[in-house]
Amino acid sequence: MIALGIDPGSLSWDFFAQRNNKTILDTSLPTKDLINDPQKAIDIINSVKNINMMVAPSGFGLPLKNINDLTEQDIFFTLLKFKQKEKNQVLGLGNVLRLIKAQQIPGIIVPGVKHLPTVPRYRKINKIDMGTADKVCTTVTGIRDQMERLDITPEKTNFILVEIGYGFTAVLAIENGQIIDGIGGSNILGFRASGSLDGELAYLIGTIHKRNIYKGGVAYISGYSDLSLKEITLLAEKDEQTKMALKAYLSSVKKAVFGISSSFSHKNQITEILLAGRGANLTYLKEKMINGLSDVAPVKLMKSYSQIAKRAAQGAAFIANGILGGEFEPIITNMQLKNASGSILDDIFIPFEKEKILRDLD
Repeated sequence: MIALGIDPGSLSWDFFAQRNNKTILDTSLPTKDLINDPQKAIDIINSVKNINMMVAPSGFGLPLKNINDLTEQDIFFTLLKFKQKEKNQVLGLGNVLRLIKAQQIPGIIVPGVKHLPTVPRYRKINKIDMGTADKVCTTVTGIRDQMERLDITPEKTNFILVEIGYGFTAVLAIENGQIIDGIGGSNILGFRASGSLDGELAYLIGTIHKRNIYKGGVAYISGYSDLSLKEITLLAEKDEQTKMALKAYLSSVKKAVFGISSSFSHKNQITEILLAGRGANLTYLKEKMINGLSDVAPVKLMKSYSQIAKRAAQGAAFIANGILGGEFEPIITNMQLKNASGSILDDIFIPFEKEKILRDLD
């Protein structure tokens, strides 16, 4: 069985494939290269012959859906972006999905956190970004890590996931091997992302565009928006503005972790906090997280099963394996991924032009 997973990140797209638990593809492609030439992603996918199942880049996700059945409305829901208004890396995802569909590569779109039946409906009200599909994929890697390290079944895995990405940081709650809550990257201060906008600030900004979501984070606070995560942490040793930016970031993450800990049935259910994402490997951030979050649970770096591809791409391949009835099927069954349903626009009670948006997509 050949299972392939893709993680469409802000800085890089990662590709990871296994044949019967043996890695046969482990690579990464800069996102800017893919924007200029989406065919590069297809070339990497086609380098793996006889793919049985691929978890395609899914953005905000959909209830499990075959790529060949995707409509333009489906692609909009994965992007949440109006093509005619703005252009950036998010559109690269849509172009890749269209190319995959055109070549009839066997693959599926997987759900985001909001689609999952394991998240109570009342937690979904007026929320869209509770964690994109790649965060669901990273969760699978975390579940596998705990199962192997603690010698337990999927139903016994319990942790808080903190994924520190190049642009966004997300926090998810996993109880008994199921995602029960999530705070998506557009709601937490990130290295690029501003996090939740104060309502009055949103009013003053007036017209908010997608690009606003990608700005205002640590890099922008420090005044050096093009620096890498590592460069920012090094700069903090001598630059007070950057040091303040990182303090704001760590405070935002800490609030998110403490807040989501209340979603567990009992606080003692939380076995540990697992760190993932590009920033999790930086000693500075890892030590700050260990010191700042240990009041909730012990903090550990999530195991990686690859040399290059991030944990989200690994988890995507594990999902593909489980969907086909492979060794990871118990994880996928317990997570109830096949029972995902609904739309990310469900249960929104703040007025917006939903019907007009859907009409314009037809």
